[in-house]
Amino acid sequence: MPGVSAGGSRTGGSTRLLGRIAAGCVVLGSVVLGTVDAAAETVSGQLWLGVGRGLRFNNPYRLSEPLGDTPESVSLAATYLDMGAGVLFGPRSFRQGASLGGAVALQGIGQLVLTPSYLAQFGLDHGVGLRGRVGVPVVVAPDTTLGLEAALGPSIDLAYGLGAMLELVGSVYFGAATDETSITTIPMLSLQLGVFFDHQLSP
Repeated sequence: MPGVSAGGSRTGGSTRLLGRIAAGCVVLGSVVLGTVDAAAETVSGQLWLGVGRGLRFNNPYRLSEPLGDTPESVSLAATYLDMGAGVLFGPRSFRQGASLGGAVALQGIGQLVLTPSYLAQFGLDHGVGLRGRVGVPVVVAPDTTLGLEAALGPSIDLAYGLGAMLELVGSVYFGAATDETSITTIPMLSLQLGVFFDHQLSP
């Protein structure tokens, strides 16, 4: 999600990066197609909107807002807005499918991240559920890079398909080279709060 910078791209890196993005999307698509049951009882669509902020555990580009005494310390990432849409197959007790999310930074350097994901949701009791997803975030701007992401959290049905959700998001991004290393890795941990709309598309 926003708050990570890929740094300056190096010559020849873009081609390899695009190849990795394509490979990651192919693998993710294969997982989704392989796990979705064609004879699922119901199909539903889901839209969501959330706001979050996180911690960046590696700061190779000396980004702002370190929490410690040096630029290398754990630092705060930018507050971001997360939007997404997904399709879920199966009964309320266990639904799975795919989603596409988009996150934009609300402060600092303008950033855009698109994340195709495998999405699963477990229905527990009294309108309470557990929602999880695993995806490949692609940083579109300001510099192109990609990473890996997993999120998990509760959801609560309110009324008329509307609900609230909380997600703990763990991710790692791969950035451009620095003087110390050829490929940087930037782990992040974020918390986001949002609302969703769930609508059954077929019985």
